[in-house]
Amino acid sequence: MKCLASLAVVAVAMTGSASAASLVNGGFEQPGTASVTYLNAGSTFLPGWTVVDSLPGGDTEIAYSNNGAFASYGVVGSEGSHYLELTGVTGRGKGVKSDAIDTVAGTTYRVGFDVGAFFVRGQGSYGDVTIDLRVDDVLAGSFTNALGLTSAGSDWQRFTYDFVAAGPSVRLTFLASTALSSSYLGAGLDNVTFDVVPQQPGGPVSPGGVPEPGVWALMILGFGLAGSGLRRQVRLA
Repeated sequence: MKCLASLAVVAVAMTGSASAASLVNGGFEQPGTASVTYLNAGSTFLPGWTVVDSLPGGDTEIAYSNNGAFASYGVVGSEGSHYLELTGVTGRGKGVKSDAIDTVAGTTYRVGFDVGAFFVRGQGSYGDVTIDLRVDDVLAGSFTNALGLTSAGSDWQRFTYDFVAAGPSVRLTFLASTALSSSYLGAGLDNVTFDVVPQQPGGPVSPGGVPEPGVWALMILGFGLAGSGLRRQVRLA
């Protein structure tokens, strides 16, 4: 009887697999660097990401930094020990694009990310920072961190964006904005997350929550066998 009940539990647990989402290396902790590494457009040095440039012909590198590289200047990541600085040495329009992330059409997902603006010791404010988010190469929004520091430090602000998936996968692109109001000296990105948005109680059923045919079959088998075992127990009693 315990085996039958376990089978039913496994069947229920598997119903969530259809809506599982995966993002690789959202905190940019891999592969790691001892100080700072400059990555040019096209680089796949960061697992799960490709360096991109929306303004070909100009400066094309971004900076991949360890907290120790510029900590003495007040510049560190928002979490973990590594972060990206999308302007590289200087410039705008550069960033990273994720590998394909599994999605289920009709399911709502939430992208979360930290945008960093910096007040650098000995140099002063680097200004406000705007990062553009693209979902499957379509601009989803521009997110601005208005630097609130008046002394050396790192000002990180959390942003989220919800969207409904249109297909089986999606790619996310983060770019240092080309807007002149955004800093061309420092545009931090860290702590990128990607999650299914929980359904509200009593809300409409999301297609992402519907079990796949194979899972339905396992559920029916599991519950049927469990029910049969219960009926036998009742008769024996």
